[in-house]
Amino acid sequence: MTALTVTPGASPQSRALTIAGWTLSGLFAAFMAFDIAIKLIRLPIVEGTGRQLGLPPDSGFGIGLGELIIVALYLFPRTSLLGAVLVAALMGGTAAVHLVAGSPVFSHILFGPYLALIAWGGLWLRDARLRRLAPIAR
Repeated sequence: MTALTVTPGASPQSRALTIAGWTLSGLFAAFMAFDIAIKLIRLPIVEGTGRQLGLPPDSGFGIGLGELIIVALYLFPRTSLLGAVLVAALMGGTAAVHLVAGSPVFSHILFGPYLALIAWGGLWLRDARLRRLAPIAR
């Protein structure tokens, strides 16, 4: 097993990538905060949409709690990788629900995977260890 070393002075490029990553992660988190809030305060639109998708009654609150935990894990640096994996799983589940319900592809079925890509992109930009682990080849 090899150890990762941390260089004391971060380069301006890595600082810019970190800022861009936190910005992208912040946009993802802001969208998710809105989504979580409407589920936790039990807005009627959540129940109606869940019904149209074939979800059990009152499932929105539980989904909102699960999303809250996942987004918290994603935003906390020590658990961000686990959070990103769970974000991808959550968004894959949303794609499956929309597929079964017969929703449009690009606007509904793929919306969750789009969000997962934004979340992973933000994490990749803000975490130098992840960039070293999964570099973009030229």
